[in-house]
Amino acid sequence: MAITRRKLINAMARLGGAAAVYEALTAWEFLKAPPAMAAPFELARNSGGGKTVAILGAGVAGLCAAYELDRAGYDCTVLEASNRAGGRSLTLRRGDTVRELNGPLQHCRFDEGLWFNAGPGRIPHHHVHVIDYCRRFGVALQPYIFTSRANLVHTGLLGNGRTMQLRRVYYDLQGQIAELLDKCAVKPGMDLPISPNELATFRDMLSKFGDLTKIEREGQTAYVYRNGFGRAGFEVEPGLANEPGRPLSPMALDEILRSNVWNDYIFRDAEYFWQTSLLEPVGGMDNFFKGFLRQPARKGGVVGKLVRTGAKVTAIEVTADKVAVAYEQGGKARVLAADYCISTIPAPIFARLKTNLPAAYMDAAAKLPVQDAGKVGWQAERFWETKDRIYGGISWTTDVITQIWYPSSGFLSRKGALTGAYMYGAAAARFNAQPVTERLRVAKEQGDKLHDGYSKYVEHGLAIGWSNIEFQRMAWASEGAPAFADNAKVLSEPQGRFHMAGDQLTYWSAWQEGALISAQAAVAWIDRMANATKRG
Repeated sequence: MAITRRKLINAMARLGGAAAVYEALTAWEFLKAPPAMAAPFELARNSGGGKTVAILGAGVAGLCAAYELDRAGYDCTVLEASNRAGGRSLTLRRGDTVRELNGPLQHCRFDEGLWFNAGPGRIPHHHVHVIDYCRRFGVALQPYIFTSRANLVHTGLLGNGRTMQLRRVYYDLQGQIAELLDKCAVKPGMDLPISPNELATFRDMLSKFGDLTKIEREGQTAYVYRNGFGRAGFEVEPGLANEPGRPLSPMALDEILRSNVWNDYIFRDAEYFWQTSLLEPVGGMDNFFKGFLRQPARKGGVVGKLVRTGAKVTAIEVTADKVAVAYEQGGKARVLAADYCISTIPAPIFARLKTNLPAAYMDAAAKLPVQDAGKVGWQAERFWETKDRIYGGISWTTDVITQIWYPSSGFLSRKGALTGAYMYGAAAARFNAQPVTERLRVAKEQGDKLHDGYSKYVEHGLAIGWSNIEFQRMAWASEGAPAFADNAKVLSEPQGRFHMAGDQLTYWSAWQEGALISAQAAVAWIDRMANATKRG
């Protein structure tokens, strides 16, 4: 019986050999080059003909809609409930403040030039809409280092807990499994339809892939994993001619499996969402949405002037020829009437508004599954560089803080800003239910398990729980939940002159890419409807 390509690919994938799998699929012509990037989104000039549009929310989706509609000749007004644009794209710098519901006012006391991305913090290479707008607006991008083999992993599932470099776990696991696969390959009766030469080549590939050591015994060749070349790390570093170095003794396979760090952390960079090097705007993620704000507006000024902050929407009424939006601003009740309306208000808030939209539509908003997420930000002297030789990337832990992000810029400077915790789902909900001071205490305590003395280095902590933020009340919609697809489809359907938008209605929930593609879809719908009315 011949071993199939599928079986061989599955075996290679389980080894963590993404590169080897990719090369094999390419050679067998299963993978083709990605399609060329589509032309930038653009409506016909003056297609709006002075039609008016009310846009609810000045996050990335709302700003994108305002920018594109204004360019096409529509008169737009953006109502934003908070005192700032950007929505969940929140970058905190010295002098900024943030307050959670029923929480204290938190002041950012970082040194000048440092920032903390409390919302989105990275841009994958396949988020072509985000990258295209950055190109158009002159938003400078730099690499965001997602992972480095020097990053740390901590597991609380081995004795009293254990912390080690990611490289050790990754390469020890790769080596141990490569040794097992080599034993399978030479086992009598193994149904590999390959010649002796091909088998020798396959075993040689495994030896390189898994850093196996070749052993000759009684005329037989065996490959065993000993971390011979030290890529999993060294107990004594190589040095001068009389200091060849001493590689770390390999972790046993059962020890790695019991650690549970293989379950998510050490393979994250193999997922489609993540690559070892992503992108980020120079100087903070808010520089992306600020690109929309500074674009020239059709009637003078800039797009940012179309935004009315402190304007809290209270009701929406859709009629045959208008949409009336009731809102409060400066203590006064006001009404904005427009030909069309795009709402990017988060579903948990939108579901509580007074509207004349169908009951099934409002019920879908209430049932759209959402998740919480939490972050902690710190300023610190760059101990991770001087003590641990870490330059960017993320360290992982089985504790509740889950992640510590290191800055991807400012190397060798005195201080930097850390994301000292990032978790989501039920763990985040429990964490964010605690007072800010307790969250910071826990983040310090658990950071100490990754870096000895961590709590003494970090300062000026900030804690953000997105379900605690008044005009957000969620981190993102849970596109993987069973209830997402049906409810998101209902909410994506236009309701007369009303259209909902935002990443919450896409399978790029929590990503700015989702906000953009949803905004463009809503804008295109309005333009089609407006021009169909003209022709009629």
